[in-house]
Amino acid sequence: MSICVAIKATTTDETIEKMLEAEEADLIELRLDYRKEQLNLKSIRVASAKPLIATNRRKDQGGCSDEPEAERIRLLVEAVRAGFEMVDLSSTSEQLSIQVRKVQGNGGKVIASYHDFKQALDETQLEEIHNKLEETGCDKIKIIGWADNYSDNLPYLNYNRRHPGNIAFAMGEKGTTSRILAPYAGAAYTYASLDEEVAPGQIPLQMLRETYRSLEK
Repeated sequence: MSICVAIKATTTDETIEKMLEAEEADLIELRLDYRKEQLNLKSIRVASAKPLIATNRRKDQGGCSDEPEAERIRLLVEAVRAGFEMVDLSSTSEQLSIQVRKVQGNGGKVIASYHDFKQALDETQLEEIHNKLEETGCDKIKIIGWADNYSDNLPYLNYNRRHPGNIAFAMGEKGTTSRILAPYAGAAYTYASLDEEVAPGQIPLQMLRETYRSLEK
């Protein structure tokens, strides 16, 4: 089962150190919106052979970036030019379709993502969001909602069955089930934390890998 570990990219040295700790991960998402200095993206890229996802979220998207939109996107394009394989663009990014084409034109693949930190999404909502994001021409779609009850996990798992190769699961304590089972249902991968969670309910990388080993015995 593929796991993407999310890392807060604060400084170049600290980011590289954390990447080297993520041996159990299959790919790495670097949250550039947590940076405290200008990052050396080329040095970061060559520090690991694992596929890298660049993410630079605005505050209203659940991130830390307060820079102008053009600057926020520019950094993501720079990451692709430095060799990052993928960029995660939030559904609320300005002129999303144009930004998707800009990243793809520089050789990167785009994950168009939707996050709802308050609401559990049902089957109809998931399909509506999927169809809207698909129109942008992105390479993958990621839809993350909330879970108030354990039964709220089912729509996300069913989505993964209908749209294999994309990603959907629930956040929050009661969304753990869909986080773990998403890849079994067809999701491209799921997300884990390294030393501190970047999203509510993230499971530590080592714990998640051990869970998969137990399930596969």
